[in-house]
Amino acid sequence: MRVKKEHVTHAHQSFRFMRLTLGAFQAQHHSHRQMELTWIEQGTGLRFVGNDVAPFESGDLVLLGPDVPHTWVSAAERAGEPHQVTVLQFAPELIEQTGLPELAALGPLVARAAQGLRIEGAARDALVPVLRRMPQHSDLLRLADLFTVLGLLLQHPHCLVPIAAAVAPRAAGSRSAEPGRVDRVIDWIHRHLDQPLTVDDAAALVHVTPAAFSRFFRREVGKGFTAYINDVRCSEAGLRLRLSERPVALIARECGFDTLSHFNRQFRQRTGQTPRDFRRAAAG
Repeated sequence: MRVKKEHVTHAHQSFRFMRLTLGAFQAQHHSHRQMELTWIEQGTGLRFVGNDVAPFESGDLVLLGPDVPHTWVSAAERAGEPHQVTVLQFAPELIEQTGLPELAALGPLVARAAQGLRIEGAARDALVPVLRRMPQHSDLLRLADLFTVLGLLLQHPHCLVPIAAAVAPRAAGSRSAEPGRVDRVIDWIHRHLDQPLTVDDAAALVHVTPAAFSRFFRREVGKGFTAYINDVRCSEAGLRLRLSERPVALIARECGFDTLSHFNRQFRQRTGQTPRDFRRAAAG
């Protein structure tokens, strides 16, 4: 998935507030220098944050730091159904203003959000009523609501779960491997998920040796090639287990696992459940 650099503008407001109803979530994988709070009011699919991919469903609530690549993609089975999302985007400078010393307490929250934070439990219960009332509020009251949201996040730090693995920052003056290379590989993975995918094939795609490819993929994505593929396959399988009654063995094959035992082992490592237990829990 190619990561598009998005330029967010809100010239007449301190932050950008959006509440959208769509037929599907299908935005391009993108990043921006603003922090972002995204609440999926209604929708089901796959959530991509940094180097993580995971199923999402209605109620998903996530805080993203600046420049974290992300997107939410609806499940094909739910295309055409109403999808609703509330999004708050604000520049880090808004909460770094030296004239407001109370905001200094938010520094650690900004740092933690660099991995993306899934908001759960008491924090989500406290935030949702604030987000629900924002569409009826004036711009000034919405600004007050934003600071209420941030204050509530500080009150519930244990309800903020890191999403993506931390990737070490680059040394000053160093350059990324060609961004197009890793974009091409990730797009290729997603388009051929049901087929055998090897390091040699991926290396040939971007015209490097397998050893060089493995190094640059881990550096750019934050995890190894095989681990990333298995993450994506298990996430897609989890989504299909939730949304269909197709046999587990068929879903495993559709997602690229050559044997059911391999699928069961990889899926359990990531979810703590067997695929059948996962499906039963989702249904219940």
